[in-house]
Amino acid sequence: MNILFITPFNIFPPYWGGGQRSYHLVKHLAKNHKVYLISPAYKQFRSVEKEISEYYKKELKKLGVRVYTVSNWFKFQVIEHTNPLILMKCLRIIVHEHIDLVICDYPWSGVYAILCKLLSQKPFILIEHNIEYLLKEEVKARYVFLMKSLELMLCKHAEYVVTVSKKDKETLIRLGIDGCKIRVMENGFDSSRFFPNNKVRERIRRKLGVGDKPLLFFCGKLDYAPNVEAVYNIYWKVMPRVLEKVPEAKFIIVGSGMNGHDFNFGSDSLIFVGAVDNIQDYLNASDVVLCPLTKGGGTRIKILEAIACGKKVVSTSKGAEGLENELTRPFLRIADDWEAFGDEVVKLLLDPDREEVPEKFINRFSWSNVYKKMDELLEMVR
Repeated sequence: MNILFITPFNIFPPYWGGGQRSYHLVKHLAKNHKVYLISPAYKQFRSVEKEISEYYKKELKKLGVRVYTVSNWFKFQVIEHTNPLILMKCLRIIVHEHIDLVICDYPWSGVYAILCKLLSQKPFILIEHNIEYLLKEEVKARYVFLMKSLELMLCKHAEYVVTVSKKDKETLIRLGIDGCKIRVMENGFDSSRFFPNNKVRERIRRKLGVGDKPLLFFCGKLDYAPNVEAVYNIYWKVMPRVLEKVPEAKFIIVGSGMNGHDFNFGSDSLIFVGAVDNIQDYLNASDVVLCPLTKGGGTRIKILEAIACGKKVVSTSKGAEGLENELTRPFLRIADDWEAFGDEVVKLLLDPDREEVPEKFINRFSWSNVYKKMDELLEMVR
């Protein structure tokens, strides 16, 4: 098939959950199909060198993916996702490259998908990383009504809708979407990068200047409100309880987007690293992974990546939403009370118990296996 994949975000480099999901889906599709990827051209991470972004683009191009990035004249939140230049590029590709199917990545690219279907009669599949309007409602964002209207319209007109969890599927069914057109494809991880690796531990710890001190890890884009709140939860709720019993513990925060946030806490126990290309090395150098989220949606890919590296994770119920099962349970501690959260962290630091990453976990959650479901879905669309 010839597939046009429209994403509203620049996924180069794929340093956040949604970017990874989209990037690995495009890689998977390119094995058996001709894929045309179109996205806006803005720079996703200011602190990341251009060469790194180009590396990921070249990786897709080697697989035969045609990558198009289109400049955006608009900065206003609503109309920046209705760029006429992107629509024109989409229609040109559909006509000249004989596109069979359009994949709409996030509702944000939905305007293009709807118009392309109207003008070319090409079917589209909607990829739902979250139920976006509920996420915006939760963080009290603007334009919730517009997002809800767009999202439900897309779900009704899409050939199929892909969600990351059964919970999201059930939510859409309650909103009146036909359950027969909804497919659940869980999030996953890159098994070629994320695996237990003690060889990097000393190098990363030396780079951070922490030696053999207990090291706790959190990762997330810091221009995303739920992650910002999680950092404050770590500093105000978790750190005091942990340091009271393990005073030498260090906390590292990995992620881009610190501009505009006052994270100058003045604590030697908290280390901000910024965006990194080798995040698997930082995971392997850590002792415990934290996910103190109280808002947000989707399924946390970083939890899967942490477990793939053999790390124990302490999370809130919200942070681990959709991830509690027999394969993750030995690695996952759930606590919604901050005192209990701190206690779980301390227990893991003082009495670490190592678990082997089961083969069943790798088989279920590696991207190559997750996206086999997409192959089945495309056969139904043909």
